[in-house]
Order: sequence, then structure tokens, then C-alpha cells
Amino acid sequence: MQGEPIRAAIISDTHGLLRPEAKQVIETCDVIIHAGDFDNQMLYHKLNIGQPLYAVRGNNDGNWAAQLPLVKRFLLGGISFIMAHDRSDLPLSLGKEQVVIFGHSHMYYQKMEDGRLWLNPGSCGYKRFTLPLSLAVMTIQDGRFQAEPVWLEEVYGKASPYPWGENERFTGKAGNIGLETGETNPLDSQQEESQNRIKTKQQERDQLFLIAKIIRFMKRGETVNWVADNLKAEPAFVETIYRISVTHPGADAHKILDKLEVNRLFS
Repeated sequence: MQGEPIRAAIISDTHGLLRPEAKQVIETCDVIIHAGDFDNQMLYHKLNIGQPLYAVRGNNDGNWAAQLPLVKRFLLGGISFIMAHDRSDLPLSLGKEQVVIFGHSHMYYQKMEDGRLWLNPGSCGYKRFTLPLSLAVMTIQDGRFQAEPVWLEEVYGKASPYPWGENERFTGKAGNIGLETGETNPLDSQQEESQNRIKTKQQERDQLFLIAKIIRFMKRGETVNWVADNLKAEPAFVETIYRISVTHPGADAHKILDKLEVNRLFS
């Protein structure tokens, strides 16, 4: 029997700022994993209210964070994690940990090495220089996991200069759209095509967030009308998500969106 999927928001370096875009993603998740540098106790408590919070202390976290460890090991959905704010604080021997999480650099990094995922979600708080704002979302089910970056600025949703590991769901790799940072394209048609792709990506992401929220409310036992009113969504759309969730138990937001697209094609 398949277990229920766990959706984890992996963030770091918020530095006292919880952006609305980051909050929107976090609200669709079951747990929060924070790799340090909250920067203030108020943000720590704010994140620790809604969902379970796994956290470590960052170099900018004050005396209030003395309760938080520098290195934390934990299990989530049968997957073993180890986390530190600074990668240099991780022990040389990692044991059997399957996922290694760290922060500090504000730069997204995701790579599989010897069957172990190394993941830095980047910063979703204050920007550092021109580095993109980002976080990661991980789905865990039946001893398997899949991580994907979420870019909080549209330009980084279309292309990225960073390499991705085997577990990515990110499809907007550098070169797919064709513009390097700082370059301009003299062809208006290509610029328009790029803008349309960005808009489509944004619409798809917004729809995934909405579906994930509907699933969460459904699991809480809320009615279709209640969910539609609170999320300002069409009742027919909410009812469709409920129906797919019932007929396909365990399906996540991505799978439900795929089924919606198939239904549109053959309707």
C-alpha cells in the first residue's frame, strides 16, 4: 500500500524576510526545512507555527538561536537527512544520509553524488548581489524523493547558469530560451516568444500551487464550496480536483495537473 506523499519546503537565508512568493509556496507544503540564517526570532516562530519545522542555526542567528543545532540529522518519510548552514560544518563522514542540505552561499545548488543528493536551496529572503532568489520543494513518497527548484523571479524561471542533478524537475535550463545574462536580443519575435514562455511557466506554477492548496484542504475535510470561497477559485475547478484526488489516491499536484491537461485534450 502506498503511503501519503510528503511535500517539504526547503529554504535558507531568509534574513528576517518572508517574501509573499516564498510564503505562497510554503503554504502548499507539509513541512519546512530551514538551513539557517533566520536572522531574528520572530521569523523563526512565524515559520514554526503552521507546519513542522526542521532547522539549524546560521552564522547570523543570535543568542536566541542557541537552542538550534549547528548540524542536524533527521528522518522524513523514510529518507535520512543531514543539514548544516555552512557546508564546511558538515562532518567528513556522512554515514548513510541520503540528502545533504546546506545554505550560506545564497546560491542554488543541486547535485547527485554517489547516490546522495547535495542541495542548497539558495536564498528566499534578501538578495545578495545579483544572485537569484530561490527555494526548493521536495516530494517524498514510499522511500523515494524528488527535488525541484522554485525561482522567485521570472527571469530565473526561464534560464539558469547553474548545473542541475539527476533529480531536477526544472526544465528551463540555460540555453533553452537562448539569452545569456546581460545580453539583448534584437529580434522582437524571439523576445515575444521568450516572454510567452515565461508567462506560461508562471501560469503553470500558479496552477500547481492552487491544486496543492486544494488537496491540503480536502485532506482536512473541507467542503468544495468552502474551499472555492476561501481560495477564490471556481467551484467546478475545485470539484474536479476533488474527484481526481478520490479516483487517484496519492496523486500529487503535478500528476493532477497532467490529468487535467489530458482531459482538456480529449474533451
